[in-house]
Amino acid sequence: MFRSHNICNFSSESEELTRILHRAFDNVMAEMQEYQARSKGKSLLSHEEVTLSDVNDLQIPPHVRTRGWPKNRLG
Repeated sequence: MFRSHNICNFSSESEELTRILHRAFDNVMAEMQEYQARSKGKSLLSHEEVTLSDVNDLQIPPHVRTRGWPKNRLG
């Protein structure tokens, strides 16, 4: 994440750098889809087809139950 953040900050300095970054992302996405298709027989969604809810679903941590008795919050 740190590397991608630095790359995005650098590419935001000009429109040409941003276009270069977008082309690179498209190439990387295509390469990862080819790899996924070879390894599992199906491809991933492209980054253009991903919605905000898909991203939020990835960022929400799973609910983890605590061990032992539940704590009495009233007392």
